[in-house]
Amino acid sequence: MKKLGLIGGTSWHSTVEYYAMLNQAINDHYGDNTNPPLRLINLNQKQIHDLQRADRWDAIADIVTEAALELQSVGVDGIALCANTPHKVYEQVQAALSTPILHIADAAGAQLRKQGLDTVGLIGTRFTMSEGFIKDRLRDSYQIEALVPSAAGQTEIQDLLYNKLSVGVFDDPTRAIFLEIIDSLTAQGAQAVILGCTEFPILLKDASCSIPLIDTLKCHSEALVRFILDKEM
Repeated sequence: MKKLGLIGGTSWHSTVEYYAMLNQAINDHYGDNTNPPLRLINLNQKQIHDLQRADRWDAIADIVTEAALELQSVGVDGIALCANTPHKVYEQVQAALSTPILHIADAAGAQLRKQGLDTVGLIGTRFTMSEGFIKDRLRDSYQIEALVPSAAGQTEIQDLLYNKLSVGVFDDPTRAIFLEIIDSLTAQGAQAVILGCTEFPILLKDASCSIPLIDTLKCHSEALVRFILDKEM
């Protein structure tokens, strides 16, 4: 098996989901309690959020690069950023490494193409929705158009993420707001909605929705399992 480095903590709630999915999938593959060779670095989400609010992305890139170099130094074969938003600094971090970072948008894009979808909604942090580090990669590499909520909807999602989801509060009122936003994207022509923040699948785990929800955490984890087992993406 290939050794995988995980950069988590953004948030730790979703990092736990990555850890559980990877271990369970490898257990299932071998039919016993064989575990994958993982190395995990847990970032300080409070520090990252404060830097996001201050628009200090170079400082965030430095933090993620330091973590990635530490993982590279212990001989990992690949690295995963266990959240969508850190991929905003993907280019800077990857440029400092010889070890590949396995991009979450590639995992989601491959799954969407497999399902024959070419127009999808995208919800995530304000940065994921308003900027191109996920949308552009989906368009350029997979010919998938990503629709996003209105500016007001983006602000509402961001506030709920900071104040509730990132501290482990997954309640019914928040779920109802998210489902309304998903309905608005459906009305715009979305064939499915990408849950482009790794806390969102936790919130919407048992929710009923009229169109498919594409869980980037699950897509990413499945791609990481294939990497660990050295199978084609």
